[in-house]
Amino acid sequence: MDLGSLTLNELLDSLAAKQPTPGGGAVAGLLAALSTSLGRMVLVYTEGKKKYAEHETLHNDCLSFLQKASGEALLLGNADAEAYESLNALWKLDADDSRRIEQWDDALQQAIQVPLRTMELSERVLVILQTLVGKTNAMLVSDLLIAAILAEAAARAARLNVEINLSQMDSCDTRTSLQEKTDVLISSCKTICNSIEDGC
Repeated sequence: MDLGSLTLNELLDSLAAKQPTPGGGAVAGLLAALSTSLGRMVLVYTEGKKKYAEHETLHNDCLSFLQKASGEALLLGNADAEAYESLNALWKLDADDSRRIEQWDDALQQAIQVPLRTMELSERVLVILQTLVGKTNAMLVSDLLIAAILAEAAARAARLNVEINLSQMDSCDTRTSLQEKTDVLISSCKTICNSIEDGC
Protein backbone atom coordinates (compact mmCIF):
# COMPACT_ATOMS: atom_id res chain seq x y z
CA MET A 1 0.00 0.00 0.00
CA ASP A 2 1.31 3.43 -0.99
CA LEU A 3 0.18 5.99 1.57
CA GLY A 4 0.76 8.86 -0.82
CA SER A 5 -1.63 7.44 -3.42
CA LEU A 6 -4.61 7.09 -1.08
CA THR A 7 -7.37 9.64 -0.77
CA LEU A 8 -7.94 10.92 2.76
CA ASN A 9 -11.10 8.84 3.12
CA GLU A 10 -9.32 5.72 1.85
CA LEU A 11 -6.52 6.29 4.31
CA LEU A 12 -8.92 6.74 7.24
CA ASP A 13 -10.85 3.61 6.27
CA SER A 14 -7.59 1.63 5.96
CA LEU A 15 -6.46 2.77 9.40
CA ALA A 16 -9.82 1.83 10.92
CA ALA A 17 -9.98 -1.60 9.27
CA LYS A 18 -9.28 -4.89 11.04
CA GLN A 19 -5.93 -5.40 9.36
CA PRO A 20 -2.33 -5.09 10.60
CA THR A 21 -1.30 -2.26 8.29
CA PRO A 22 -1.38 0.65 7.97
CA GLY A 23 -1.08 1.25 11.70
CA GLY A 24 0.74 3.43 14.18
CA GLY A 25 4.04 3.40 12.29
CA ALA A 26 2.38 4.65 9.13
CA VAL A 27 0.64 7.35 11.18
CA ALA A 28 4.02 8.47 12.54
CA GLY A 29 5.28 8.95 9.00
CA LEU A 30 2.11 10.81 8.03
CA LEU A 31 2.40 13.12 11.04
CA ALA A 32 5.94 14.01 9.99
CA ALA A 33 4.74 14.66 6.44
CA LEU A 34 1.92 16.89 7.69
CA SER A 35 4.45 18.82 9.76
CA THR A 36 6.62 19.52 6.73
CA SER A 37 3.61 20.64 4.69
CA LEU A 38 2.52 23.15 7.31
CA GLY A 39 6.08 24.43 7.56
CA ARG A 40 6.17 24.89 3.80
CA MET A 41 2.88 26.80 3.89
CA VAL A 42 4.33 29.20 6.45
CA LEU A 43 7.29 29.81 4.15
CA VAL A 44 5.12 30.30 1.08
CA TYR A 45 3.09 32.97 2.89
CA THR A 46 6.31 34.67 3.97
CA GLU A 47 7.84 34.75 0.50
CA GLY A 48 8.09 38.21 -1.04
CA LYS A 49 7.41 40.14 2.16
CA LYS A 50 9.93 42.98 2.59
CA LYS A 51 9.90 42.61 6.37
CA TYR A 52 11.54 39.19 6.04
CA ALA A 53 13.71 39.82 2.97
CA GLU A 54 16.93 39.45 4.99
CA HIS A 55 15.97 35.82 5.70
CA GLU A 56 15.37 34.86 2.08
CA THR A 57 18.34 32.49 1.86
CA LEU A 58 17.30 30.75 5.06
CA HIS A 59 13.73 30.44 3.79
CA ASN A 60 14.88 28.89 0.52
CA ASP A 61 17.11 26.41 2.31
CA CYS A 62 14.36 25.46 4.74
CA LEU A 63 11.80 25.09 1.96
CA SER A 64 14.14 22.79 0.04
CA PHE A 65 14.73 20.65 3.13
CA LEU A 66 11.04 20.41 4.01
CA GLN A 67 10.12 19.38 0.48
CA LYS A 68 12.60 16.52 0.60
CA ALA A 69 11.60 15.62 4.16
CA SER A 70 7.96 15.32 3.11
CA GLY A 71 8.80 12.61 0.59
CA GLU A 72 11.08 10.86 3.06
CA ALA A 73 8.36 10.86 5.72
CA LEU A 74 5.89 9.10 3.42
CA LEU A 75 8.53 6.58 2.37
CA LEU A 76 9.19 5.82 6.03
CA GLY A 77 5.45 5.42 6.65
CA ASN A 78 5.28 2.88 3.83
CA ALA A 79 8.47 1.16 4.98
CA ASP A 80 7.14 0.84 8.52
CA ALA A 81 4.03 -0.94 7.24
CA GLU A 82 6.17 -3.28 5.14
CA ALA A 83 8.52 -4.01 8.05
CA TYR A 84 5.62 -4.86 10.32
CA GLU A 85 4.01 -7.11 7.72
CA SER A 86 7.25 -9.06 7.38
CA LEU A 87 7.67 -9.43 11.12
CA ASN A 88 4.02 -10.31 11.61
CA ALA A 89 4.30 -13.09 9.02
CA LEU A 90 7.23 -14.60 10.91
CA TRP A 91 5.41 -14.27 14.23
CA LYS A 92 2.72 -16.60 12.93
CA LEU A 93 5.24 -19.37 12.30
CA ASP A 94 6.35 -21.88 14.90
CA ALA A 95 9.37 -20.73 16.91
CA ASP A 96 11.45 -23.57 15.49
CA ASP A 97 10.44 -22.96 11.87
CA SER A 98 13.59 -22.64 9.73
CA ARG A 99 12.27 -19.62 7.85
CA ARG A 100 11.46 -17.80 11.09
CA ILE A 101 14.86 -18.62 12.56
CA GLU A 102 16.70 -17.48 9.44
CA GLN A 103 14.77 -14.24 8.84
CA TRP A 104 13.79 -13.13 12.36
CA ASP A 105 16.82 -11.01 13.29
CA ASP A 106 16.81 -9.06 10.01
CA ALA A 107 13.05 -8.50 10.14
CA LEU A 108 13.23 -7.33 13.74
CA GLN A 109 16.10 -4.95 12.95
CA GLN A 110 14.10 -3.45 10.10
CA ALA A 111 11.05 -3.02 12.34
CA ILE A 112 13.26 -1.09 14.78
CA GLN A 113 15.37 0.94 12.37
CA VAL A 114 12.49 2.34 10.29
CA PRO A 115 10.67 4.07 13.19
CA LEU A 116 14.06 5.11 14.57
CA ARG A 117 14.71 6.89 11.27
CA THR A 118 11.28 8.52 11.58
CA MET A 119 12.36 9.85 14.97
CA GLU A 120 15.59 11.19 13.51
CA LEU A 121 13.73 12.85 10.63
CA SER A 122 11.26 14.41 13.05
CA GLU A 123 14.12 15.88 15.06
CA ARG A 124 15.65 17.38 11.90
CA VAL A 125 12.28 18.88 10.96
CA LEU A 126 11.97 20.43 14.41
CA VAL A 127 15.45 21.93 14.15
CA ILE A 128 14.48 23.56 10.86
CA LEU A 129 11.20 24.87 12.27
CA GLN A 130 13.05 26.30 15.25
CA THR A 131 15.29 28.35 12.96
CA LEU A 132 12.17 29.98 11.51
CA VAL A 133 10.77 31.33 14.79
CA GLY A 134 10.45 35.10 14.49
CA LYS A 135 11.59 35.01 10.86
CA THR A 136 8.33 34.17 9.09
CA ASN A 137 4.90 35.71 8.58
CA ALA A 138 3.59 36.54 12.05
CA MET A 139 0.04 35.79 10.90
CA LEU A 140 0.98 32.12 10.60
CA VAL A 141 2.73 31.71 13.93
CA SER A 142 0.10 29.20 15.07
CA ASP A 143 0.72 27.10 11.95
CA LEU A 144 4.45 27.04 12.67
CA LEU A 145 3.74 25.83 16.19
CA ILE A 146 1.27 23.21 14.98
CA ALA A 147 3.93 21.98 12.56
CA ALA A 148 6.28 21.57 15.52
CA ILE A 149 3.64 19.75 17.58
CA LEU A 150 3.02 17.35 14.71
CA ALA A 151 6.75 16.65 14.33
CA GLU A 152 7.06 15.93 18.04
CA ALA A 153 3.98 13.70 17.88
CA ALA A 154 5.57 11.82 14.98
CA ALA A 155 8.69 11.21 17.05
CA ARG A 156 6.67 10.06 20.06
CA ALA A 157 4.56 7.71 17.94
CA ALA A 158 7.61 6.25 16.24
CA ARG A 159 9.30 5.77 19.61
CA LEU A 160 6.50 3.44 20.71
CA ASN A 161 7.14 1.23 17.69
CA VAL A 162 10.86 1.17 18.38
CA GLU A 163 10.33 0.18 21.99
CA ILE A 164 7.75 -2.54 21.41
CA ASN A 165 10.16 -4.21 19.00
CA LEU A 166 13.16 -3.70 21.28
CA SER A 167 11.43 -5.93 23.78
CA GLN A 168 11.82 -8.80 21.30
CA MET A 169 15.61 -8.47 21.08
CA ASP A 170 17.89 -11.07 22.67
CA SER A 171 20.98 -8.87 22.94
CA CYS A 172 20.83 -6.80 26.13
CA ASP A 173 23.71 -4.55 25.07
CA THR A 174 22.14 -3.70 21.72
CA ARG A 175 18.72 -3.21 23.30
CA THR A 176 20.16 -0.85 25.92
CA SER A 177 22.09 1.13 23.31
CA LEU A 178 19.02 1.59 21.12
CA GLN A 179 16.86 2.50 24.10
CA GLU A 180 19.34 5.19 25.10
CA LYS A 181 19.32 6.52 21.54
CA THR A 182 15.53 6.79 21.49
CA ASP A 183 15.57 8.49 24.91
CA VAL A 184 18.01 11.12 23.64
CA LEU A 185 15.98 11.70 20.48
CA ILE A 186 12.65 12.07 22.24
CA SER A 187 14.14 14.41 24.83
CA SER A 188 15.62 16.55 22.07
CA CYS A 189 12.32 16.67 20.18
CA LYS A 190 10.38 17.70 23.28
CA THR A 191 12.92 20.39 24.16
CA ILE A 192 12.90 21.88 20.65
CA CYS A 193 9.10 21.80 20.45
CA ASN A 194 8.84 23.57 23.80
CA SER A 195 11.35 26.16 22.61
CA ILE A 196 9.29 26.80 19.49
CA GLU A 197 6.14 27.15 21.58
CA ASP A 198 7.89 29.64 23.86
CA GLY A 199 9.13 31.59 20.85
CA CYS A 200 5.74 31.69 19.19
